[in-house]
Amino acid sequence: MRRSTSDARVSEGVVASGADEAALPTYDPLSAAGRREAARTRALERAVHCIPLVLLLCALLLWLSAAFHTHLD
Repeated sequence: MRRSTSDARVSEGVVASGADEAALPTYDPLSAAGRREAARTRALERAVHCIPLVLLLCALLLWLSAAFHTHLD
């Protein structure tokens, strides 16, 4: 059996992948992309509070339209 040669290939692959990890970019929250992501997150957090207002507005419009049609009959 020739498992020793396949083991050598695996160990060479591990060393090569370790060198590739050093070349990967890191996340910097102070970069332009990081600031955009933070601003987007804050905007989405504020937008959640608009949902009840939109629901109340829709309910009011439905109620008014139903009341208007009732008076026409």
